[in-house]
This record gives sequence, structure tokens and C-alpha cells, in this order.
Amino acid sequence: MRTVDTVAWTESLGVHPGLLERAMNERLRRMQDAEEDLRGLYNAMKEAPDEEMVLSLRSANRSLTQAVECMEACIRLVRRAT
Repeated sequence: MRTVDTVAWTESLGVHPGLLERAMNERLRRMQDAEEDLRGLYNAMKEAPDEEMVLSLRSANRSLTQAVECMEACIRLVRRAT
């Protein structure tokens, strides 16, 4: 990861550079918890008669899954940079 990316992440999360990976992992865990909650909500509601709501939940679930994957990739890059 380029230094500027590490600095941007540090500033974005408001943490000391030495705590960046830990802070990112904490955010990742929160995202994973939200992903699990959203998946459960989708599974409970997928037979609901409101098709637009069901499609929105499915889309949100996919988007959050992609966000988790992006955060995991960023954490790997931060590890390599240190």
C-alpha cells in the first residue's frame, strides 16, 4: 500500500498509524456483524409480498458483502505495508 493510502486511512479513522490495523479490524468485525444481521433479515423476509422490499434487502446484502471484501483487501494491504 502506498504511504498516502495508509495516511488517508489513518486520518479517515482518526487513529495513530500504529493502531491502524487494529482499528480497521474493529470496523471489519462491525461490518461482518451487520452483514450477518442483514442476511438473517433477508432470509426472514424473502417470502414477503412486497417484491421491491425483498429486492432492496437482497441488494443491500450484496453491497455489504462487497464492502466487507473490500475492507479485508485493504487490511491485507496495510499488513504488507508494515
